Amino acid sequence: MKIQLIIIGNELLNGKIQDLNTHWFAKFCFENNYELIGVELIRDNKDDFIKALDNATAQADYVFTTGGLGPTQDDLTKPMMSEYFKKEIEHNEQALKITLSHYERGNRKFNPGKVKYPYIPKDFTALYNPAGYAPGLMYEFSKGKFIFNTPGVPSEFQAMVAESIAPLMNKSERFQKHVIIKTWKLPEANIFTKLAPELWDKLEAIGEVSSLPHLLGVDIGVKIDSAEKEQAVIDTLNNSPLKEYIWHIGPEKLEEVIINKAKEKNLKIGFAESCTGGLCASRITDIGGSSSVFWGSIVSYSNEVKMNCLQVKEETLKNHGAVSLETAKEMAQGALKNMNLDIAITTTGIAGPGGGSKEKPVGTVGIGVATKENATSEIYHFKGNRDQLKFRFSQVALFKLLETILED
Repeated sequence: MKIQLIIIGNELLNGKIQDLNTHWFAKFCFENNYELIGVELIRDNKDDFIKALDNATAQADYVFTTGGLGPTQDDLTKPMMSEYFKKEIEHNEQALKITLSHYERGNRKFNPGKVKYPYIPKDFTALYNPAGYAPGLMYEFSKGKFIFNTPGVPSEFQAMVAESIAPLMNKSERFQKHVIIKTWKLPEANIFTKLAPELWDKLEAIGEVSSLPHLLGVDIGVKIDSAEKEQAVIDTLNNSPLKEYIWHIGPEKLEEVIINKAKEKNLKIGFAESCTGGLCASRITDIGGSSSVFWGSIVSYSNEVKMNCLQVKEETLKNHGAVSLETAKEMAQGALKNMNLDIAITTTGIAGPGGGSKEKPVGTVGIGVATKENATSEIYHFKGNRDQLKFRFSQVALFKLLETILED
């Protein structure tokens, strides 16, 4: 089953809002074995709409549109559907019933004089919107081929696709899966040119290969079309020099792997964060079940908190500064003791835009690691703006945490 998505909205093209639907929809299609053949972002413009519909209906079995179903003058989806498919807009009892249920759910009074939700093109079917007020629409434009019109608000679009539209779609017999190999400590170029120059071709013989470099590692994906090929991918990797650089095989995020590995070893983990301001703790606590291993984080932004809550020595701060190997190490030791942890990870750095120096430029971060047996620290240097640097600092801290868990 081939699917095309048309996204409508001037607000997206002029940068007022960000498209949050494409990634979610692509994942939905892939997980349900549908083939998403294209996504087109267009203006609230009749000519653009017609071109997009011509292209989508010629190629796809299912066409989805997002946006343009609201009550304002720039909401063109219903008029465009009416004109394109030559269907007059008329009052629809099912659309009215669905609209009233939406307003009742939201504890709001429906005023038929102000909104035209019950009016839809003839022969279109109104669809329940689990998260908003505007009904969605469905129309069979050719035998076995359908167009679905949905609101553009991400919460509404995603809920409608998952709850109202997915049950109406034919199940795909196509099999597709991504086997994700997560590596670290080796640049992308070195993997395929020096360490394992034949690996790409070997994996390509099994499925479509992709490579996504990121901070401190590379994710290698192999798209397979049968379940049996997953083991072939794993066997190929196990017989490859890359094996020792793989920290996980699967789609799980770094934070999920950390929680799962810490649970396996019954470890208590925590942070003392300065430059990341609690971001490490936030990312870990985004994972359900983290409370079984995550004890807490001390956000020690000022030197006074470093000294009073983590027992960093005053002379350490005077002699070496807050961003130093010595301070990062003492922060980790203080966090380990004060929170009774098995592993403590600390961050102390310069996220900018000011505060840097020649010796310690913006992007410098100290990462401390303490266990009951040992305490160490390292200095790293990264590039980026403040938000990017905070994330990169947290990323290297979480990788150090995973590395320590695996070594424990």
